[in-house]
Amino acid sequence: MFKPITSEALSLIRHGHRYSPVFGPRLSNHLPMALIAMSRLGASSKDLHDEFQRAIPHLEAEQNPVTPQALKLGEKTHNADFVLYYSKELETKGIEATLKKALPTLLPGIAAGSFHALIRLAYAVEGEDFTEIGHALAYWSSGFTPLGKLQYATDKDAVSHLNEALGVMRDHTYREGIIIDHVEELRELAKYHAVSTQPASLTKESVAIVVLSQYSASNDFTLLHGVTGFQALLSLAPFISNFDFALDCFWQAYVGAACTAEYREPVAPERRNIRPDWGLYFKQALATQDDHTIKLIYSCARIYNELQLDEALFAINVRLGSVDLW
Repeated sequence: MFKPITSEALSLIRHGHRYSPVFGPRLSNHLPMALIAMSRLGASSKDLHDEFQRAIPHLEAEQNPVTPQALKLGEKTHNADFVLYYSKELETKGIEATLKKALPTLLPGIAAGSFHALIRLAYAVEGEDFTEIGHALAYWSSGFTPLGKLQYATDKDAVSHLNEALGVMRDHTYREGIIIDHVEELRELAKYHAVSTQPASLTKESVAIVVLSQYSASNDFTLLHGVTGFQALLSLAPFISNFDFALDCFWQAYVGAACTAEYREPVAPERRNIRPDWGLYFKQALATQDDHTIKLIYSCARIYNELQLDEALFAINVRLGSVDLW
């Protein structure tokens, strides 16, 4: 179903390591993620090179390392220093040991880059490329975005918790900015923390249904990142000893992001009987030349492969215009 990640895609990604993981007003550099997803969907060599050429005019050069005495999570100006740190970790410990050591510390800041750091790491691991894994871990570390200590309640499930939070935040107007700006603003609001207590027990399936359903109901840009972020977390599961904790961290960040989305209506899961046509989906996604669409279709395909949820097929059809939302 999925094509192998080509050596050409990995070579282009390495060429892109001269660029920072962010540019402009903290927008994420999508190039490495797009190249992996495109390769997995069967993109041609020309498609990959065209994507590289489309992306690089907007990117900014990576800063030089400043080699501080101690690195602290969330220090955005020290991304290059984190790259050096993780390069050494990967060289001495290998991929598995490095990830198992780093992820428990990084998971509470999973909102980093509006889930892009998580997504970039999952795709890098898929490519088994030491250099790109180091850059992805560095991005997560420098962009580390915690939303506060996890708090639990036994009388909530995923749907009731998100609906409660959306009800409180529905009419809040955020300052101008991008997703991560709004999430950082949200975490300072008392009314958000009043509804931040989350379910004591979550499952992959319950979170997936909410994340996919909210996106499909809206085609909302912020909620799209919830889908791609969730799939990335599933992909990293083999390297996470306590996946329940990881799912809790993701849910906290997802609820926060959902409370900043333009679409803040209550969750209303909808299932439709759809027969997948993967070849058509992948061809249509690549034809858009839109990295968000390409990553969403790839993510939904991966979610469907693992959880067999029709909601993933519905999300694909919404994005590709095969379903009328209204």
